Amino acid sequence: MIAFLAKGGVVMIPIALLSVVALALIAERIAFFLGIRERGDGLHQRILELVRTGNTPAALDELERTRTPEAQVLLAGLAARSQGQPGETVGLRMQAQALKNTAELERNVAFLSSIANLSTLLGLLGTVTGMLRAFLNLRISGISDPARLAGGISEALITTVGGLCVAIPCLLAFHLFRQRVNRALSRMEIASAELLSLFAREKLPRLKP
Repeated sequence: MIAFLAKGGVVMIPIALLSVVALALIAERIAFFLGIRERGDGLHQRILELVRTGNTPAALDELERTRTPEAQVLLAGLAARSQGQPGETVGLRMQAQALKNTAELERNVAFLSSIANLSTLLGLLGTVTGMLRAFLNLRISGISDPARLAGGISEALITTVGGLCVAIPCLLAFHLFRQRVNRALSRMEIASAELLSLFAREKLPRLKP
């Protein structure tokens, strides 16, 4: 396999390096999203019900044991409210936590799109250089040496395949991760909006130290 890839010329070196970087980024994002995978049991609805019934300590305890972005935003708002902070401060605390979560969710995702584009362009570059070498060999040796002509063509095809083999998984992973990010952002927005709406309707008791 290494000998086959080596026939692609020097352009295969950056393509190979990009493949290693892409694999590391994809593995890191998979581990991250598995670590914060969302619970499908209506977390924020259960938290809101606990708050409505005055069981704020139980809500805080459950949120502290949950690692999802949605739970972290709710925890920031509920903790601020339980400390007697005004509604504006509660909203700002939740917004700050949402921004922090967004940065964590989107980390390294955009790089996958860049790697996909760059590897495609490198594959195209290898195609051009390979065909150029093939025609230069044809000019020098004529059609009497088809092996030299085939060498340039094979270089062009190998770099094209190499670039696409890196770009396609990166692009697929990028769109899958973006969907996961968008879903998490939507859940955070819905949860924060409903909690703020609850705070606006009800005067919550302040927790005793």
